[in-house]
Amino acid sequence: MSESNDTIFYKVSYVVLGGKHTGAIINVDKRPQIGEEVTFDDNVFEIVEVMELMPSVGNFAFLHATCKFIREAN
Repeated sequence: MSESNDTIFYKVSYVVLGGKHTGAIINVDKRPQIGEEVTFDDNVFEIVEVMELMPSVGNFAFLHATCKFIREAN
């Protein structure tokens, strides 16, 4: 079996603490990890929690990631 068949694609629902940002839903090819930084909407956020929203189906997984605002992106 080739590696490409083992690749999991993630649809991640990013929710920003504090409610001042609407968050985002983004397709990624690497599972987000606590402590990592993610950039969207010209802002940088730190991931503080990752949860699987439903069991993986084939090579697709749907995740929820809670994050906090760190700074504006340059």
